[in-house]
Amino acid sequence: MVWRKAKMSSWTTRLSDRLLAMALAAECKSARLETASVAVNGGRFAYLRRGSSLTEAIVMLHGAASDKSAWLRLAKYMRTDMTILIPDLPGHGQSTAAPASGYDIQAQTDRMLGFLAALGVGRAHVIGNSMGGAIALRMAADSPDSIASLVLIGSAGAETTPSWLRQQFSDSGNNPMVAIRSTADYKKMIGIGMEKAPYIPGFLLGALARNYIAREEINQRIARDVDKDLDQRHVLGSISARSLIIWGAQDKVVHVDDAQTLHTRLRNSEKVVLDGIGHVPMVEAPKKVADLCDAFYAGLPAPRLSKAA
Repeated sequence: MVWRKAKMSSWTTRLSDRLLAMALAAECKSARLETASVAVNGGRFAYLRRGSSLTEAIVMLHGAASDKSAWLRLAKYMRTDMTILIPDLPGHGQSTAAPASGYDIQAQTDRMLGFLAALGVGRAHVIGNSMGGAIALRMAADSPDSIASLVLIGSAGAETTPSWLRQQFSDSGNNPMVAIRSTADYKKMIGIGMEKAPYIPGFLLGALARNYIAREEINQRIARDVDKDLDQRHVLGSISARSLIIWGAQDKVVHVDDAQTLHTRLRNSEKVVLDGIGHVPMVEAPKKVADLCDAFYAGLPAPRLSKAA
């Protein structure tokens, strides 16, 4: 009986993993995204792509402990004719880990600029969520000629008011966004990250939780490294790129006050706060965020917008 239960559990696990892969593939197809990879400085970036011209391209950067799938719903609704590139940041998803150089913001910025150079991107319109937003800010500061615009969604890097998560971490020393050791922990993480989470069937929830559980060690390493230089307030005054700041009013991970800090210090920015939304608006309200991004890009001065295939 024990053997049969173990065999059934193994079969169920394989099935749910397969169904998750199929679901993600279907979302990629719906968003007209193709899988690709490129070698950068001895490592390999896995990424999704829509379009062919690289004179200008939208580049979407996910947060810590996430991956490129965080952008699938947004990409589906975006109507821009620019090429879209969605990488797994090193140490995440299917991209090569980078334990030697680390995962601090500067190291990740250098790798992302290497990614753009390897693909031959002329100018990038970078969209960043959470950690990805801090990387986007640093990219714009370090390589202003390469970065045409920024969309900062619940961005890290400008902490003014400690968030609910920051206070929890200070009190307990435990980060519930990366300390995932059970399906219950994974459900808690979703509840913290999203105010308006999409429905996830139970069989897919189990597969997603297993992925996070397997990644706990590297996610803890990434979180430690990122915290070393997460604060990017010292570079905000040097950033000239047009910027759109989007925030969820109920963000528990990065306080909504930080949106105003960014808006005040980024000289060429606009700000939108979405009621009833948490830390990942592109997942919680993808159509609304897509409309905001499309309108923002349509208002950028020429020359812009390279045609997608």
